[in-house]
Amino acid sequence: MLSVALLALPPCARADTLLLALNQTSVVDTLSANASLSQDVQATSNSTLDGMAFFLSDPSGAPITYSISDLTTSSSLFSETFDDTTLDPLLTTIAIPEGAKAWLELYLPPTTLLANGDTYQFSLSGAGSLKVGIDPTSTQDVSLQPVGGSTLGLRVWGDSAVAPELDSLLLLGTGAAFLVFAGVKRKQWIQ
Repeated sequence: MLSVALLALPPCARADTLLLALNQTSVVDTLSANASLSQDVQATSNSTLDGMAFFLSDPSGAPITYSISDLTTSSSLFSETFDDTTLDPLLTTIAIPEGAKAWLELYLPPTTLLANGDTYQFSLSGAGSLKVGIDPTSTQDVSLQPVGGSTLGLRVWGDSAVAPELDSLLLLGTGAAFLVFAGVKRKQWIQ
């Protein structure tokens, strides 16, 4: 059996924000070979993506294609088909055990940007049949909102461009002022 492998970011190494979590699903659908499923989301702030995951298993061991499209500009941001022959050996990989349903995570190029107000489609398809988690039981969103109802178990990680809060700026300014004051006092004490 050909095992399918994906680029994986270990959970312990994940330092970015979970921008969208259509959480682990209780319903599973079998996606026919070469068919696709997608989830539309709208960006509520500018974001840089670096990871995504669908909740699925691949009982056939065939290649899986993940893609992201900007529906607002009708452009493709990312599309990659993953199998044992297309992996970058410098990146971490994991095999998908046959029939094991799990979050399958991918690195994304750090230049994958989402613009505030645009609608994006996260899609997956497989050369063989896939068992895909659908109808998420709950949602959590930070800078992405599901559009048209939730369909797929989907998680997206990255950095959201959010303006700093006034309290944070005040704290930073206070700290800088203290350091200047301490430096002046130290200089006076040494002389």
